Amino acid sequence: MLGSSTPAAIVALHLSVLITISLIMNRMVPQPYMDEIFHIPQAQRYCQGDYWTWDPKLTTPPGLYVISNILLAAQRPQCSTFLLRLTNLSYTFIILFTVASLLKTIHPHLTRHEQLNSAAVIICFPILWFFNFLYYTDGGSTAFILLSWLAAKRRHHLLSAVGSAVAVTFRQTNIIWSLFIVGTALLELSTPAERRRFDPKAAFVQSPLQLIQALTGFIQMLLSKFTRVLTISMPYLGLLTGFAAFVKWNGGIVLGDRSNHVPSLHVVQLFYFVAFSAGMSLFAILGVVPAARLIKRLSFRSSLALLTVASIMALCVYKFTNVHPFLLADNRHYTFYIWRLMSRFNGIILYALVPAYMAAAWFCWQALGTEQTILWVVIYTVATMLTLIPSPLLEFRYFITPYLIYRIAMRQPRGVWLFLELLFYTVINVVTVWMFLNKPFQWPHQEGVQRFMW
Repeated sequence: MLGSSTPAAIVALHLSVLITISLIMNRMVPQPYMDEIFHIPQAQRYCQGDYWTWDPKLTTPPGLYVISNILLAAQRPQCSTFLLRLTNLSYTFIILFTVASLLKTIHPHLTRHEQLNSAAVIICFPILWFFNFLYYTDGGSTAFILLSWLAAKRRHHLLSAVGSAVAVTFRQTNIIWSLFIVGTALLELSTPAERRRFDPKAAFVQSPLQLIQALTGFIQMLLSKFTRVLTISMPYLGLLTGFAAFVKWNGGIVLGDRSNHVPSLHVVQLFYFVAFSAGMSLFAILGVVPAARLIKRLSFRSSLALLTVASIMALCVYKFTNVHPFLLADNRHYTFYIWRLMSRFNGIILYALVPAYMAAAWFCWQALGTEQTILWVVIYTVATMLTLIPSPLLEFRYFITPYLIYRIAMRQPRGVWLFLELLFYTVINVVTVWMFLNKPFQWPHQEGVQRFMW
C-alpha cells in the first residue's frame, strides 16, 4: 500500500515503469509522430550546431531544444528520436520532487511519507503522464513553472523569476503563471493573523462583501509594506518587461504558424476545464470535503442565484463556444469524439451540461477553498481564465498547469482515497497507452499509420 512505501521504492518503481514503456514505445513507434515531426528535426538542427534555421510551423520558443541540446551534449550530432524522448523523462523526476517539496511547504501537517505518496500520485495525472513518452513541451514547461513556484514559496524570488523565464521559453502562456506566482507571494507578506482578519478561507465565504473587504485589506497591506512589495516584484517585472519586448519584436505572442492560433474569446473553455478538473480529482475531493458540504439544501434565495448563474452560463455557451477546425478534422484526438458527442441533437447537450459545469465548479471550489483563501482562489482563477479563454482549441494539454496547481494547493486526501485516485489514474494511463500502441488506423487520403491520443 502507498502508506508503507519508501522514497527510494517509489522512485525505483516509477523509473522502471517509465523506462519499460519508453522502450516499448520506441520499438513500436520509432519515427516522430504528431507534433514530434516538427519538434524533433528542430532539436536535431540544434544538436548539429545549426541555431539559425527555424521551422515556421513551430509556435513555441526553443527552450525544449536548448535543454535537450545541453543534456545530449555527449551524443551530438546524433540526437536520435529515442534519445530526445528520453530527455523528457528527466522532467518527471524533477516534477516528483518539486511537487513533494511544494506539498511540504503548502501542507506542513503532512508527514514526509504522505508528501511523497501524494506527489507520486499527482505525477501520474494522465495528460502529463502520457506525454512523458513523446517529445513535447509539456514536461519541461510544467517542471520549470513548478520549480519557479517552489522558489517563490521559499522566498527566492530572483531564482523564481529565472525559472519562470525558462518556462516561458517552453510555452509563452507561462508568463501568466509567473504573475500568479508573484501575486500569491505578495499575499504571504501578511502574517497568518493579519490574513485571517481580511482574507478568509474561500469555502466559508458567505457574501460578496467579504471579497470586497479582502481586496481592501490586501491593498492596505501592500501599501503598508511597499518597500518589501517592490523588492519581491522587481525580478518578475523584469521578466514581464522582457516578455513585452519579445511580443513587440515578434509582432505577437505566437511564433511561426499564427493562422491556426488566433486568440479568441472562448469562455466555455473555462467550463470544460472545471468539469475536467472535478472529474480527474473526484476521489481527492470526496476524501477531503464532507458530503454535507458538497450537497447542500437550497433556499429560495440560493435557488434564484443559481438560476441566474445558469442563465449567464447558458448565454456564454450560446455566444462564446468556439469550434476550431482542428477539433472537427483530426480524429486522432479524444477531444474529436468528446465534441462529436457533446454537439449531437442540434447542440442541446451543450446547454444540458450547464448544471454539470456548475456542480463541478462547486466541488472544485470546496476542495480548493477549504485550504486556500478567497484572494488566493481569485488570483488562481484569473490566471486560469487568462490562460484558457483566449485559446480557440479544446486541447487537454492546456489544462496541465492549472490542474496541477489546483491539485497541489487543495487539501490533500489520504489513505484509501489517495489509493483510489492512483487506481483511477492508472486505469486511464493503461488504456490510453494501449490504445496508442495497439489500435493504429489509416487515413484514406494520407500514407502512414495514425494513432489515438489525448
